[in-house]
Amino acid sequence: MSTQDRQDVQGVNIKDEQLNFLMQTIHAHHKDFDCHQLDGLLGLAYDLAGSVYSWTEAEERIVLENEDAQRKVY
Repeated sequence: MSTQDRQDVQGVNIKDEQLNFLMQTIHAHHKDFDCHQLDGLLGLAYDLAGSVYSWTEAEERIVLENEDAQRKVY
């Protein structure tokens, strides 16, 4: 079993920052948005959170597989 390359963390950090700023904006201005705007913003937040979660799951799988491969070598 060969060692897999780890994922680039820079892309997920950008999405995490975008999600953070979006949630701060929603929190600060939620009374200013109508229900359709709020719906769209929450949908965007959900998509960003899903991307971060998917990246985390894939990274965890890669790390576990690499650890298993190292154990088999030793």
